[in-house]
Amino acid sequence: MKSGETVRCVFGLAAGLALAAGASAQTVGPDVTYQELTDVTNYGAVGGVRGYALGSSTCNIGNQNLRWINAGSPVLAMNAYRLHNGRLVQIGQGWSKTACCAAAGSGCAPTCNNQGGNVLGAGCRDVYGGGFNGIQSKLQPRSAVNAFTGAMSPATTASGDAIFRRLQVRQTDMNTTTFPNATFFVEGAYIADDDAPAGNGLNNTSHKRVTITQTSFDMTGVGAMQQGIPAIQAWRDHGLGAGVADPTVNISTFTVPGEGQYWLATKVTPLRDGFYLYDYAIYNLNSDRSGGSLSIPLGAGVTVSLPGFNDVNYHSGEPYDNTDWRSTITPTSIRWDSPQAFAQNPNSNALRWGTMYNFWFTADSAPTRVDATFGLFKPGTPTSISFPVTAPAARCTADWNESGIVDSQDFFDFLADLFNGNADFNNSGATDSQDFFDFVNAFFVPCP
Repeated sequence: MKSGETVRCVFGLAAGLALAAGASAQTVGPDVTYQELTDVTNYGAVGGVRGYALGSSTCNIGNQNLRWINAGSPVLAMNAYRLHNGRLVQIGQGWSKTACCAAAGSGCAPTCNNQGGNVLGAGCRDVYGGGFNGIQSKLQPRSAVNAFTGAMSPATTASGDAIFRRLQVRQTDMNTTTFPNATFFVEGAYIADDDAPAGNGLNNTSHKRVTITQTSFDMTGVGAMQQGIPAIQAWRDHGLGAGVADPTVNISTFTVPGEGQYWLATKVTPLRDGFYLYDYAIYNLNSDRSGGSLSIPLGAGVTVSLPGFNDVNYHSGEPYDNTDWRSTITPTSIRWDSPQAFAQNPNSNALRWGTMYNFWFTADSAPTRVDATFGLFKPGTPTSISFPVTAPAARCTADWNESGIVDSQDFFDFLADLFNGNADFNNSGATDSQDFFDFVNAFFVPCP
């Protein structure tokens, strides 16, 4: 099944339009949004890993009260990202902060109905600092939350060391000597058990750029909060430096029918000698079914090398496995898969809600548009989603000397390499007569 929507100007999304402070209209039903990063609390390091918590100014931009359940809904998951050398990667994640008791402040919508406590009133705002949002007994495992339906299990109370359950980031991932000119971002993703059923679950994630002090690794928010927009958008908005957009990064979304939404970012970078670096990032906004595989078609004759993958570790007792996805290259595709299928291990490493994974490789062919296939991890219908991406186009394999045209010189150059034992045209591992026959067949077939 095919689904895709280019969102080069994501502020044009209906979800984003209602998020500006003082919006003239409220959405129908309860609608929780992460309006502002108030501060970031740094709890110190354990074994080279820092623990953080994000402060939150939270809005209900809906026209109905939002349930605010002590130690329950809504929950706020916390993430961190680094943008360096043309690639955005997720470098940290934390558990989800559960609710306590809501205030009834103004500043979210034209009016606040002044209801608080066990609800966040329609049009009202509630503010908590990072010091409160990092209380360990208030943090809920992501595995206890169905991001699409909003259903969640009761939170379990526990405490541990300085980083337990909190947003965890390795100090080495924030070192600007290792990553010069890097920019950093934090993100909060809300899930609420009445917001999601009301159909308002696509505008709950926001991000903001932060600076990081290298001596203390303190984070400080800078610039405007990007309300209702996940941090994957920062790859385009800041791809050429803080505040400088990279127009070669394309952002789109795709949706599982009757279920959750994913964001996709793609970038193709020309390298030397006719090679290209292909980069893909997929962010799971709110799909409970999660992602289990990604397959990118390859044009005929394309040679692929240096496949890469990046994820972020679960921690503090989350049941999910952290084994990296495995990559497989065939003549027709490059594919990444979860280490195990759902039937083998429901807790295998899958692309779960509020998380971004990266995939990349190098190829000897320029880009074209093809349909990638994203396999869903949990059982259901459909089993996969297709969407358009840029990927390597078919190469003209008979252009042996890579002059850009196929002519008699290619034939003579191939024969010279054949007699020298350097013409493994069919990549069999040896130069033999079959290479000659395969080359001749390709030579008389028109190139793409």
